[in-house]
Amino acid sequence: MKAFSKCFAVVLTAASLITLGGCAKSTPDNRVATTANWNARTSTIVEKNYLDYWQSHKEVAEYGITFKDTGSNGYSVSYDTENAVYTTEFYMEKSYDWQSAAIPEEYRTKEEKSEPVYVYTTSYTISGVYKITATGDEKKFDDVWQTVSKFRLAGNNLQPVYSKQIIKNTAPNSIGTQVIDVAYVETNSVFETFYNVDCTEALVKQTDNLAKDKEQETKKIKLKDKSGLSIFENCQLKAAVRAFTMTGGASRKFKSVTPQDGAVQVCTATIAAPVELDRNDEAQKAIINALDNCAPDDYIFFDGTPSSSEETARTYRYSAVALSINANMKGSNSTCWYSTVENNDVNGTRSVLLRMINPLPFGLGTLTYSLKALNVKDI
Repeated sequence: MKAFSKCFAVVLTAASLITLGGCAKSTPDNRVATTANWNARTSTIVEKNYLDYWQSHKEVAEYGITFKDTGSNGYSVSYDTENAVYTTEFYMEKSYDWQSAAIPEEYRTKEEKSEPVYVYTTSYTISGVYKITATGDEKKFDDVWQTVSKFRLAGNNLQPVYSKQIIKNTAPNSIGTQVIDVAYVETNSVFETFYNVDCTEALVKQTDNLAKDKEQETKKIKLKDKSGLSIFENCQLKAAVRAFTMTGGASRKFKSVTPQDGAVQVCTATIAAPVELDRNDEAQKAIINALDNCAPDDYIFFDGTPSSSEETARTYRYSAVALSINANMKGSNSTCWYSTVENNDVNGTRSVLLRMINPLPFGLGTLTYSLKALNVKDI
């Protein structure tokens, strides 16, 4: 499990220490301000006006995957990126019933309570091979990640209420070994996580499919502390960051819950100034083509200088967000690109996730996920 965490904490989230001065008697409010940037006209129309829309529509994003092998002494991994699949869906569940029998009894509310919640799903499949150069020994793998995350409205700081993660994963384990079975670690588990209504505690139910008789384990995670920071779950994180105000040079601190480890880490997101996508860059063409092909009724990407005489190539800009982790956990940062919100009155770009750049542990290379299709579909 430690090797699992080391690999995918880099991919999914980031941690950084924060120092809070003084001895305040009450818990400070250091929450990240979250805005429903997936809605148009965020500055003039309140979030609740879009509830019916997201209950009858879902945003579907598809990403192409590339892998850059940076080389390693005696140990390598390769991926079949051509046949890999990574998709996300975003929509809304009309009513999350806090008295449902599906919720652990201790987390059910005494009084009737239900509310709409966002639903963010991911589906990821990829195959590959680990190889020991000296011996020629190989380990082939077929990894699968399927996640469902439910969380409250941006007005409720996107607090998580439930998640389910189905994970079949093969991660690097020991760079110095020449024994193939020591070079990787496997996880094949289902994690189901419930949060109480105040988001001060979570209960994780794990089913280990590798163990005899599919061993089950239940553990609790304490979430409340004196920091007053926002709380997001790792499989929700990419949607949560989308709701941040993207101010170049700014940083946002929050807590990320990793049910796999039962860990809660303080994280930081560092936001760069907007940069224009380059139509002459071969690696960025797929993103640009995806944006060019978006339905104009769903997304409005523009450069602010429309020509009345002739159609000109649109200009797209993005804000890069670096997710850094605690210094105690060595590794390169993961970086996500979000389409820049140029005009809150229109907000046609909806702060869409355009690219993720994820370095692997041990300098084994970098996986990059680039948007290749973006649509809004009727449910």
